[in-house]
Amino acid sequence: MPRNYTDLSPHDFEILTRDLLQAEFGVLMESFPKGPDGGVDIRLHRNGEESVVVQCKHSPGKTFSQIKGQLESEARKIAGRFSARYILVTSASITRANKAEIATMFSGVMLNEEDILGVDDIENLLRRHPEVETRNFKLWITSSAILDFLVNSELHRRSIRLVEKIVSRRRLYVHSEAFPAALQILEQHHVCVISGEPGIGKTTLAETLLVKLMADHDWQPHIASEDISDIERVWNPGKRQVFLYDDFLGQNSLLDNLNKNEDSRLAQVVERVRNSDNKLLIMTTREYILRRAQQVYEPLHRIPSLGEGKIILNLAYYTREQKARIFYNHVYFAELSSGSHYSILAEKRYRNIVDHPNFNPRLIELVTSNFKRSGVTSVGFYDYVISALDDPSDLWEKIFQSQLSEPERSLLLVLATVRGQLEFGDLLRALNFYQDSSQVSRTSRHQLRLILKKLHGTFLNISSDVRLDDQHNGLHPKNPSTFIGFANPSFVDYISKYLASHPDEIFQMARGCRYFEQAETLVTWETGPESPRWPFEDIISIFFGGGSKGQRRRHHVEPPRLAPGQQNVLMEAMIRLAKSESCYWVKGAGEGLRRGFISIRNRHLAMLRLNSKYGESLLPQHQLAHVAREALERVLSGSLKDVTDEVVLIERLVGYSAISEIVVSLRDAAAMRLMESLGSPVEFRNTLSLLTELDIQASLKSEQAEVELRDRFWDFAEEWDREEALRVNDVPACEEAISDLGETLREFALDGLLGTPKLEERLVLLQEELAEDSEVEEDRDYHSPSFDSLGDKRSTSVVQSGQPGDPIDDLFSTLS
Repeated sequence: MPRNYTDLSPHDFEILTRDLLQAEFGVLMESFPKGPDGGVDIRLHRNGEESVVVQCKHSPGKTFSQIKGQLESEARKIAGRFSARYILVTSASITRANKAEIATMFSGVMLNEEDILGVDDIENLLRRHPEVETRNFKLWITSSAILDFLVNSELHRRSIRLVEKIVSRRRLYVHSEAFPAALQILEQHHVCVISGEPGIGKTTLAETLLVKLMADHDWQPHIASEDISDIERVWNPGKRQVFLYDDFLGQNSLLDNLNKNEDSRLAQVVERVRNSDNKLLIMTTREYILRRAQQVYEPLHRIPSLGEGKIILNLAYYTREQKARIFYNHVYFAELSSGSHYSILAEKRYRNIVDHPNFNPRLIELVTSNFKRSGVTSVGFYDYVISALDDPSDLWEKIFQSQLSEPERSLLLVLATVRGQLEFGDLLRALNFYQDSSQVSRTSRHQLRLILKKLHGTFLNISSDVRLDDQHNGLHPKNPSTFIGFANPSFVDYISKYLASHPDEIFQMARGCRYFEQAETLVTWETGPESPRWPFEDIISIFFGGGSKGQRRRHHVEPPRLAPGQQNVLMEAMIRLAKSESCYWVKGAGEGLRRGFISIRNRHLAMLRLNSKYGESLLPQHQLAHVAREALERVLSGSLKDVTDEVVLIERLVGYSAISEIVVSLRDAAAMRLMESLGSPVEFRNTLSLLTELDIQASLKSEQAEVELRDRFWDFAEEWDREEALRVNDVPACEEAISDLGETLREFALDGLLGTPKLEERLVLLQEELAEDSEVEEDRDYHSPSFDSLGDKRSTSVVQSGQPGDPIDDLFSTLS
C-alpha cells in the first residue's frame, strides 16, 4: 500500500525526489525553486552544462486524467528549451499507457518513458533506498503502515489522546538536529530527558522518537499518563519496551510533582532502565522546573541520567532553514488565502518572521491556526504574525478578551485552574459552580457541547471513548466518557500571569472553586511553588521574559497581592474543599480509570503556604492544632515513605508557638519512625537534620535519638563503604557514592575520622578500565546495529539571508 504523500508539501516532495535520484544515480544533484526559467526543480550539472533536468509535479491521490491539462501546459512552456536528459516525477498514479502519452506530449524535450516516474515508481525507489525514507522524516511518520499501527495497536487503547494528536499533527513535524542527538543519547544511556522552554517542541520530539522506534525496531510503546507507576505496572523483562513520560514534573510548578510523591520511585525506574538492554525511557520537562526539582528533591539530584542523558532543546537545535520549514508547514497546511501568502512573500518578509528573536514553534502554530478567526483581513497576516512575536502575551490577550463570549472565557478560566484534563461532567459542574458564585446564568449541557466544539483545536483537545469508573457520578467503563484539556499549554501560562495582575479575579475564582485542585492552583499562583528559594516572580519571568534539601530555614514570603478579605476567601475555599472528591483520574485495579485523591497532607500544606504568605493570620489556632494532630496520627500509623513525606509539613508547622507542644511530639515521632530503617547516608543525613536543624526546641526523646543516631552511623559508615565498593560498576555511580557518604560524614562531624577508602580504591580501578576502553574505542569504527537506520547527523551550517541560492527563498517560492 503506497505511503501517504498527501501530507507532504510541494517542497517536501521535491526534496524527496532529489534524495531518491541522488541515491539511484550516486551523484550530488542540485534543487531549485520555481522561478522565471521554469521547468527545472532539480538538475545534474557537469562540466559546465546541465546533463539531467528534473521537473516535479506534486499531485497526491490524483490520476492521469486529472493532471493531464497541467502536463500539457507544462510541455508547451518547455518545448525546445532543454537539450539535457529530462525526467518528470509526479506523485499521481499513472499507467504504462499514460507514460507513452506523456512522452509524446513532451516531444519537445528529451523525455523517455523510463524517465517518467509516478507514485508506484517512487515506492519502488524507496524500497531500493530505505535510507532516503529515514532522512525524509515526514514520509515515514505519515506512512499508512505507521498510522495503521498507531490506530489499531494497544497504544491507541491505552493512550488515545496521544495517538489522535500524532495523527492530526504529523504533517507539521520538522526534522531537527535534536532528533539524531536524542537517538544517540538513548543508545548510550537508554534514558533521554528532553528539556527546554515552553513551546520549543519537546513533546513533538518525544513523539517522533517513539514512532520511529516503533516503526524500525519493533519497540513496544507505553505511555506514563499519571505517574511512574504506569511504567512499573507494564514492565515486562522479556519485551523490548520504550516508555514515554511527558511533562514528568508537571507544567507549572513543583507542587504537581509533590502530589505524586514519586521522586524516589522515579529514580529507581530510571536506574532499572539504564541497566536493561531492552528498555528505553523518554521524558520531557521544562528546563527551569528540572533545575529546581534537582535542588529540592534529593532522589532526583542523585540520578546521573538527568545530567548525562539530557538534551536541552532550544532554538540552537533548529537551523534557520528548519525554522523556516516550521513556519512554512503551518502556513501551507492552514489553508490560508492567497492574500495571506502574498503578505509574507512581498519583499520576502517571511525572513523577518523566521529570524525574529521570539520565534517559537508553539507560537507559530497558534498564530496560523487562529488567524482565520481573528477578524484581520488576509493582507494583514504578516503584521498579525509580527505583532504576536513582538508580544506573545498580547496575542492571548486579544483572543481571550475580544474573540470569546463570557461563557467561553469562564470555561477556560475554570479549566486553567485545574491544570490538567477534566471529564465532561466534572467540567460542567465546575463551570456551573463558578457561574453560580458569579451570579450569572448557568451553561446547560447542550450549550457546553457547542462551546467545546467551537474551542476545539485552537484552545482545547477533546478526547472521546475514555473509560472511567465512577458509579457515584454515573460513569461506567462500558459507557465512553469525554475528556477536555488544553491544546496549547501556554494558555495556562497566560492565565497565571493574567491573574497575577488581577487579584480581584483570584478572589472571584476562589469563591467559585468546585474542586480542591482549583484552590490549590490559585494558592500556587498566589504564593509561588513549594520551594522557598524560587519565588513566583522568577517563574513568571521565565515564562514570559525570555541550596540543598538539608538546608532548613524559614520560607521566603513575597509581598501580599490580595486585598484584605480576599485571602480569607481563598483560605475558606481550601477548608471547604479539604475532603472533597478529586477531579483527576488514575488507573484503577479493574477496567477504566478511577478518581484520584490529593492527600490530606498536601491539602494542609497548601493551607499553610497561604497562611505563611499572609503573616500566619488566616488559620485559627484550633485549625492549626487539627492539622498537627492529623499529621501525628499519620506518622504513627503510616508507612516509612509516608513519614518521609510528612517532614515537609513539619517544617511548615515550625514557628507556630501556640501549637509548639504538638509539633515537638510530631518531630520526635517522625524521627523515631525514620530510625526504624536507615539504609543509606541520605537517610541518616535527613534524620539528623530533622533532629537538629529545625527551629524547634529539643526534648528528652530527641536528644536520646540524636545520640543513638550518631552511634549507629559510626558503625554504618565503614560497612556501607565496603558494600558500595563491591556494588558500583561505573565511574559516575562511584563518584556519587563517595560524594554522598562524604557529605554525610561532614554533617556528622566525622570527615576527619572516617572516610571512603574502599570506594576510592574502586574509583581508581574503574577509571583505569574506562581509559583502556576509550583507547580500544578509538581504534575501531563503532556503530550499534540496533540503531543503524535511525537517522543521520546533518550539518548545522546556516545559509544567511540574501545570499544566492538561499534555501529559505527556495522554500517559500512554492507558496506563490
